[in-house]
Amino acid sequence: MAHKTLLRNQQVHRWYSNMSRGSEPTSQAYLRRLGLFCRRWHSTPTGLLTKEPQDIHKLLVDTVTELEGKGYAGSYGQSIVKSVKSWLSFNNISLGERRINFTDPGDTPTLQEEKAPEQDELRKALEHGCTRTKAAMALCAYCGFRPGVLGNHRGTDGLEMRDLPEIQIDRETMAVTFAVVPTMVIVRRGLSKAGHRYFALLNEEGCRYLSEELERRLRLGHTLAPNSPVISHFDAKKEHHITTKAVSARIREAFRAAGFNWRPYILRVYFDNRMLIAESKTRGFLRDYRAFFMGHRGDIEHVYTLNKCKLPESLEADMREAFGRAARFLDTVPKPEDASARIEQLREILLLTVGYAEEELAKTDLVQMSTDDLGQMLKRKVAETRPAESAPHRNGNNTRRQRVLDAHEAAVLINNGSCEFVANLPGGRVVVVDRIQRA
Repeated sequence: MAHKTLLRNQQVHRWYSNMSRGSEPTSQAYLRRLGLFCRRWHSTPTGLLTKEPQDIHKLLVDTVTELEGKGYAGSYGQSIVKSVKSWLSFNNISLGERRINFTDPGDTPTLQEEKAPEQDELRKALEHGCTRTKAAMALCAYCGFRPGVLGNHRGTDGLEMRDLPEIQIDRETMAVTFAVVPTMVIVRRGLSKAGHRYFALLNEEGCRYLSEELERRLRLGHTLAPNSPVISHFDAKKEHHITTKAVSARIREAFRAAGFNWRPYILRVYFDNRMLIAESKTRGFLRDYRAFFMGHRGDIEHVYTLNKCKLPESLEADMREAFGRAARFLDTVPKPEDASARIEQLREILLLTVGYAEEELAKTDLVQMSTDDLGQMLKRKVAETRPAESAPHRNGNNTRRQRVLDAHEAAVLINNGSCEFVANLPGGRVVVVDRIQRA
């Protein structure tokens, strides 16, 4: 490509290499933008260094005006200005306080209509991928990974088998399982955009897709050694890391085959959206947990608790347990509701019925609570509310008693006016309250 010829200049190569140590995709984008700017004004990177700062400023203003006149987004012109300023700054040239304005530089026209997938939509997209594509999509959608975590820009590093500490490989039966589900997936510092080590958790559905892909590779003769890539290059029989571009291309192909015009990055958006819903509906799943699994650094308290190389075992266990309860919001394959979920729902309805607030119940583990503790909570709240319910009425002293009845019996009492409806319970049961009988 034309911009690659700029690297023949030793100083340009130094600038490019220096940026690449921070982010190679950014350094390539800056090199392209600098090349475009130089070609537009019939100059070279070295030639820009001989110009007066005010003259370069004028050229940048004219470039932005020209681009916006052609309908380009303000963010595109801004990226060219940043690239040129980076090159100048590397050579100790500053444009001073000269300001360049952009029309809505934060606008992203191509993303305005983009919507995170629903669970059934993601399921449809998964059905159009091969086992490798499904595994890659699962790691992005269920762990919140960027495609670059699976394989970097050059294909020299990416997620490896050693990053799956709970994996179990039986080479005789060609079976891949996980000791614990949801299973831990470690993101090393070199793969993290924020530059810190963290871990994510892969749900049961994602573990199944990943097992299928790794078992396929075992049958092909892949070693799956500790340094083997989790997602191997698509066009190779041997094991070596896939590039970000290649894994993104395969994910995009599955999307197009399913009829969706999504970007591969939408899978990370899916994870964030579904975990946001889980945060509001799942007891014990905290905002800090969601931020941690996304690889964000978070606020200062987050730094002192979650962004450590090694978390306390109690905190790690709580994060895993909370994620396990929230995983149903990620799953694309509906599962029968388990007994613990039904118990939690029933107990929550009972406690809400007698007067507990949702905020009070948010800190209570209703599944692990003993029957005696549940009874004590019910008695305590009933005792608190009884004086108000039995307060004197204008026509005498009356108390209102709550009862749990089957639907037919409740319907009879409600229809004859002796009871009032309060709430439905699982199993066709109904909570009613005696109607106040006035003298």
